[in-house]
Amino acid sequence: MRDFDYNTISEGYYDEVFKRKKGIQSAWHHIKFDFVEKKIKNSNKHLDIGCGAGTFLGNYLRNIKRVGVDIAKKQIDYAIKYNKDDKTSFFEYNNNFLPFKDKEFDSISFIELIEHLNFQDTKLLINEAKRCLKDDGHIIVTTPNYLSFWPILEILLNKVSKVNYEHQHISKYNYFSLKKCILKFDLEIIEIGTFITFSPFLAFFSFKMSKLFSKLNLFKLNLGFLLYAKIKKKHF
Repeated sequence: MRDFDYNTISEGYYDEVFKRKKGIQSAWHHIKFDFVEKKIKNSNKHLDIGCGAGTFLGNYLRNIKRVGVDIAKKQIDYAIKYNKDDKTSFFEYNNNFLPFKDKEFDSISFIELIEHLNFQDTKLLINEAKRCLKDDGHIIVTTPNYLSFWPILEILLNKVSKVNYEHQHISKYNYFSLKKCILKFDLEIIEIGTFITFSPFLAFFSFKMSKLFSKLNLFKLNLGFLLYAKIKKKHF
């Protein structure tokens, strides 16, 4: 179960980092969200599970209906205040059962969420996502890649960042374990790989240069700091 109290994270912390548009941490979130948006195709209604302060939904997929859920009330309150428009809705939820109808969404995202959950909680949420997903819909999952230099980066972040991940990241995935985990849920993998290498660090010199280099996709050896998987329901 979740032992970390996510309400201890200051209200809107990651949203403020994103909107700063300056520095490595801000570039990281821009590059991550840019990448996820490109993986979401042919969707009219999207659900972001673990939406935090609503940064992704408040700045991306602007032409479709968007719904975000999170367990942290003050982040949802912030999302409603600063990232809501006439096409977005934000909800707090206190368990793993999603308050939505069957087959309601064309696409669903778990952006850096499953590392915060144990396997049982992940299983419950993935099964709920499957229930809420249309038969031809897709799910996007991202999570840190522990077969990259991420563990070193995480140690450094824990020393210098306002947010410490030591007690937050309880499940640690690599390319092989993420693939194995997904297949346990009777899901079909459309794409799986890694992204984000050195490009965020170029923001130390230029934010624009950082975002430009992130689009070049120079490295294809699954060495990126983040894993991603695009998955869909199996049809038997």
